[in-house]
Amino acid sequence: MPIVYNHTKPNGEIFYIGIGVVKKRAYSVHGRNKHWHNTVNKYGYNVKIVCNDVDYETAKQIETYLIKYYGRKDLGFGNLVNMTDGGEGGTNMSKEEKNKRSIRMTEYNKIKKDYSFTQKKEYKEKMAISSLDKGCKRIENTLTNKIYNSLKDAAKELNINYSSLSMMINNKRPNKTNLKWILEN
Repeated sequence: MPIVYNHTKPNGEIFYIGIGVVKKRAYSVHGRNKHWHNTVNKYGYNVKIVCNDVDYETAKQIETYLIKYYGRKDLGFGNLVNMTDGGEGGTNMSKEEKNKRSIRMTEYNKIKKDYSFTQKKEYKEKMAISSLDKGCKRIENTLTNKIYNSLKDAAKELNINYSSLSMMINNKRPNKTNLKWILEN
């Protein structure tokens, strides 16, 4: 059954409203606009399911209402990074926007297919073993000298999205925290 969800910054500020036909959509980073990605790269995000088990037409109406209520940033009426008024599933995008999105999704699907080997169990096991060789087990807050036993513990206590924190600590995004791996030999 369709769902309505929102994405919030760690401080609780809602920055995106969405719908999906499956719950998994609320947690997906694919098919999002550049403003959504910029916000998530800077702050991370949390997911809240606002409404579930409603029919699709009702979900579209709720999405439209919430987007209007919170206001779109691009129109100067709020903080939402949504690029449409909702309720259409992207149908109020221009033909150019739809073509760009189609190209991006085609490229994404090709890349996903090319790298599908990374999902194999053997690959995951090899990566787990290789990470043990690095000696990375714990995380330190260099400002407070607090030690966290795992990335999960640090993310939970600091209310930072786990994936975003992982990318920051592993230098895949700018690290906006005072956290770093403790290398133990």
